[in-house]
Amino acid sequence: MTIKRGNLLMTSIGKSVGAALFAAALFSANPVRADDTKAIIVLDASGSMWGRIEGEAKIVIARRVLADVLSGIKGDISLGLIAYGHREKGNCNDIEMLVDPAAGTAAAIAGAADKLNPKGKTPITRAVRQAAEGLNFTENRATVILITDGLETCAADPCALGKELERTGVDFTAHVVGFGLSAEEGRQVACLAEETGGLYMPADNAAALGAALSDTVEEIAAAEPEPAAQPEPEPETLPEASLAAPETVEIGKRFTVEWIGPGGRHDRIHMFDPRLANGEGRDVASRRLINDDFDNRKVTLIAPVRPGQYELRYLYGKKRPIIATRMIEVVEALVSLSAPANVALGRPITVEWVGPGARKDAIEIYNPDARQGDGKVLRSKRLVNEDFDNRKVTMEAPADPGFYQLRYWSGDGREVLATREIEVLDAEVSISAPDTVSIGRTFTVDWVGPGGRRDAIEIYDEAADAGRGKVLTSKRLTNGDFDNQKIDLIAPTRPGAYLLRYWNGKNRKVLATRPLKIEDAVVSVTAPDAVNILQTVKIGWVGPGANRDRLEFFDPKDRAGKGTVLRAKRLVNGDMDNRTVELLAPSRPGTFELRYWSGDGRKALATKEIVVEPVAVTINGPASAATASSITVTWEGPGAYRDAIQIFDPAAKGGKGAVLASKRLVNGDYTNRTVTMKTPKTPGSYRLRYWNSDDNAMLAETDLVLE
Repeated sequence: MTIKRGNLLMTSIGKSVGAALFAAALFSANPVRADDTKAIIVLDASGSMWGRIEGEAKIVIARRVLADVLSGIKGDISLGLIAYGHREKGNCNDIEMLVDPAAGTAAAIAGAADKLNPKGKTPITRAVRQAAEGLNFTENRATVILITDGLETCAADPCALGKELERTGVDFTAHVVGFGLSAEEGRQVACLAEETGGLYMPADNAAALGAALSDTVEEIAAAEPEPAAQPEPEPETLPEASLAAPETVEIGKRFTVEWIGPGGRHDRIHMFDPRLANGEGRDVASRRLINDDFDNRKVTLIAPVRPGQYELRYLYGKKRPIIATRMIEVVEALVSLSAPANVALGRPITVEWVGPGARKDAIEIYNPDARQGDGKVLRSKRLVNEDFDNRKVTMEAPADPGFYQLRYWSGDGREVLATREIEVLDAEVSISAPDTVSIGRTFTVDWVGPGGRRDAIEIYDEAADAGRGKVLTSKRLTNGDFDNQKIDLIAPTRPGAYLLRYWNGKNRKVLATRPLKIEDAVVSVTAPDAVNILQTVKIGWVGPGANRDRLEFFDPKDRAGKGTVLRAKRLVNGDMDNRTVELLAPSRPGTFELRYWSGDGRKALATKEIVVEPVAVTINGPASAATASSITVTWEGPGAYRDAIQIFDPAAKGGKGAVLASKRLVNGDYTNRTVTMKTPKTPGSYRLRYWNSDDNAMLAETDLVLE
């Protein structure tokens, strides 16, 4: 691999020695002039940067290490800073140039990083492109240093961007620091560096950071220009080494290389393709010996997806002379797809496959005509997420008729290994329902269609949201009578013209519609004009009788005219056949409303005024009594089911008071309105209270002294 010279910055676990080494190696020892290279750091400030490494948030580590490393930069280095994901959640355009590239910006960059508050997405591709354009990369030498703790989350391809920037730039290099990424995640972002001749450096703990820094220094040193001619030194005696590997390996497959050699800390096994870089060749895979099975002297590499002859190389030490080679042939694998020639729109497709079966390989549904002929992947399903043993993948067909491609995609090689055509046929999709339904009524919809797992029948209001339309009700087909293709819906509570829609969830598309008219209906509430406080009131009703509908006692004057529901009971909990509901009147007198409330429509469909009148509430008992004795108390009042007589100590709990004894009226002599109670054991001044439990209200009281 040809490693380009340029400014390079790496986030870390924050060890001061490593930071100092890094700054010295890259910014002091490297003879880069301000007019030679400009660089921009692209810093990940997405929400995941609040994740922790060794107990410390990654953003805190990044801030500290940036400050440490930048403090060692010479003033003539031209450096800038871009951050992403720091201002908004869910916005792929949240990318900001915080510091323009210029000399002497170290303090400004550290200060800007210190103010970042991670919260958003990870638009790696857009951010790196913006950095490259900010450096005028098509006319000037330019370096971008990406520090990321996550993968692209904005439907873009960093690898494709790397190829584009390498092809169109004068001398463009991207270095990538994978901060806390897994090995697999690292492979998915490393391509950005590899395509531009840069470095990918994992940094997930102190040890990994040290190794990454060492590798970086070596690569930069190796990229230095040849020194002036010197007397020829005595040739160095190189150690002996050898490599053992398969003669052939299928594209995309992992294979093992056994090695014999010095096994130094910097030794590597490279896989070299002599055909690349206009015949100069380029490394396509690399593995340090100490990062693999060192005890058994084995390393594992992934074969490229391009067939041909490759060379395995043992690179020795810092200077990396080749001390052993071995040829290996990468051969085509038997890759094929089997599927029906056609399928109805939205229906499941089972695809059988033969191929490498690598962990990142996938089966795709591809539309070659999309994007003005550039094509678009519509579905992608990883092989490991399906029936891997039987080599089958199940996917849903697109919702538009036409010809599509099924593709076997090699994730590691980023290449299509096999295709086959499939036709998506138009199919009957229909909705059958009454033309007219009364407000709030439950009605049945019959449907014909794909019946996908996420498909639904919706009630849609075209006029809502100022003509933009709005889904009022949506019910998944799987939540209805799926076998008989029926589903029950509840009509809106506002009369008018609506649409019933068959919604295909996977493709996010409406497949069928039919008009639905919602008519007004008679809704009424009947009850006495006046009742006593806490009286049980029998209320009659006429209305939709939907599952969530209820009758309410409502105080329209409460909460400064906003109103408060005092009592409520679902119609299904009353006498549904006779359309009656019993409610307890409030415990305070006044003018209230009885309301028929539509639970689905969240609207009162009918009201009736009702007056709640006061009744005499009294309590009589002995003015004094002995402690731990029995007393008889008589009462007058509403006698509601949960009403009780209490002995109350007003001095208890620091003056807040406490109930010491309580007896429900229904547990006494209800006919004669008497209750017998046992007094407390402690002398003192108490009160006898008539207590209404429904409203937690004291309706009457009298003094009681215990001696």
